[in-house]
Amino acid sequence: MNRRGIILIGVLLLATSSLLALSVGTARIPLDSIAGILISRVPFIGSLPESQPSGWETIVMDIRLPVVIMAMLAGAALSASGASLQGLFKNPLVDPFIIGISAGGAFGWVLALIVTIDSTGWWVQWFRASLSFAGAITAVTAAYLIARTGSRVPVTNLLLAGVAISASLTAATQFGIYLLVEDPRPVMISLLGTCSNSRWGEILVVAPVVLISLPALIFLSRDLNAFSMGEEEARGVGVNVERSKFLILAVASLLAAVTVPFCGMIGFVGLMVPHMVRRFMGPDHRWLIPGSFLFGSSFLILCDMFSRSIMDRIVPLGMVTGFLGGLFFLYLIAAGRRSG
Repeated sequence: MNRRGIILIGVLLLATSSLLALSVGTARIPLDSIAGILISRVPFIGSLPESQPSGWETIVMDIRLPVVIMAMLAGAALSASGASLQGLFKNPLVDPFIIGISAGGAFGWVLALIVTIDSTGWWVQWFRASLSFAGAITAVTAAYLIARTGSRVPVTNLLLAGVAISASLTAATQFGIYLLVEDPRPVMISLLGTCSNSRWGEILVVAPVVLISLPALIFLSRDLNAFSMGEEEARGVGVNVERSKFLILAVASLLAAVTVPFCGMIGFVGLMVPHMVRRFMGPDHRWLIPGSFLFGSSFLILCDMFSRSIMDRIVPLGMVTGFLGGLFFLYLIAAGRRSG
């Protein structure tokens, strides 16, 4: 199947998974009723059927739809971030969670939360998101500088540095929460990963960042393709290597960091989705990044739906993706042993 066909499948999967996620919950709402509710919100097109329960519209529009959209945005952001980082470092095992971006974002968010604990206003969410980004870019820059050997950055060194920084920042974040936050339980649960508390105001912070960053990464996809040949070869075809590396790293960090204040630390999405999409669409980042964006959205929506339906209470989303990520690592090890 050609790449356009795979993109079409991704769009259909995204639409289907979104409708299913809107249907699943304590109150099971039929798909035709969900479609009617959504259509009724389109100006000059539809009206809400009188026969359905009045509470369904509130459940769909005010409770479930923000959760689905947030899961869509977070999955797209983490997957596109992972695809670009893997291209930059020429290794399919690089992931925002593994190399410390998520931990840095969490540290920055908790620091901002402590500073603004009694503050209200529209600026609070933006301030927390900004400090989360600052923490993420600082963490990944530190990992990059520590791993650097001369003019090279060995991927093994980068992964080890990222794991070390991630562990240190996670410990510092937990210490700060227990020491300075009066009721640490809600904050700790949020960091485990969840989209279940998402509301429209938070989407207004995340959506512009994600929707601006995706075209930026697609614009940089030519440079990412050049990096696959090596930095010297990239220079030979006219790429400003240092500037492109900085821009790619900044945009990838921004995408991963903006999800942390609102969804917590969701691991391995940026590892699994680009790896699977690459199998079907190839390594060309002009297709890989949009494909990761689409399939990552569907993947996290389905994971969120599973986390809300597996038990009577919501299972943290980070636990679901962490479990799947562990299985995926075992698959990679087994596949490597077979090929070796």
